Amino acid sequence: MRKLVWSLLFLTSVFLIIFIVREFMVVDTISVHVGKPYEDVVRDSTFSVKAETAIYPSEPPEVDSTWISSPVVVQFDDPQHGFTLPPTKFGAVGYDKGKVSTLTTSPMLETLSFDQLIPLLIHLQEMLKSSGWIPRDNERHAWLSFNDAVERSDFQNLLFDQVVVVMLLVPQKYSLALNVKCYARCDERNPKTAKYLIDVSVGADYYSE
Repeated sequence: MRKLVWSLLFLTSVFLIIFIVREFMVVDTISVHVGKPYEDVVRDSTFSVKAETAIYPSEPPEVDSTWISSPVVVQFDDPQHGFTLPPTKFGAVGYDKGKVSTLTTSPMLETLSFDQLIPLLIHLQEMLKSSGWIPRDNERHAWLSFNDAVERSDFQNLLFDQVVVVMLLVPQKYSLALNVKCYARCDERNPKTAKYLIDVSVGADYYSE
């Protein structure tokens, strides 16, 4: 009995330590928006942008892309349409003529279960709505709806067969794609074992006339 109590106390302590580390760990930030000069990205970020940036060997050399492979908080720092994503360790920032042209990342540190995916999707959509992003068209790329168990089940079944894309715009300025996909154990079609990813891709708005 005493061994069982000590084992439970040990496990509780481990879980508490993990929780504290996750809640209070200091995570670097990278602050970007489309059109932002590379020098300003370096200045405004705590992430080691220079160390993680590939340089194109032209004459003179040009910044090509910055790669994220350790936990980072991505801040899209447009003053009106900005947003901050949850920590990630996947991502790349592309540059064109020394300015940010694209951002590709995942707003998560690891693949998620379906029950974890839905609250994150709801959070991302509400955040983007409040920052003035709108669907490119309401027929093909409308906001995702999860009002009841039927809608959630239908969405999960759809993800077993295809990637679901929500295409958003800040007209005449930015475009953003939320790509939601089943990533692991999808062929089993088991709601309890499948794992999911969200990709966020941001660029200029080439869709508005």
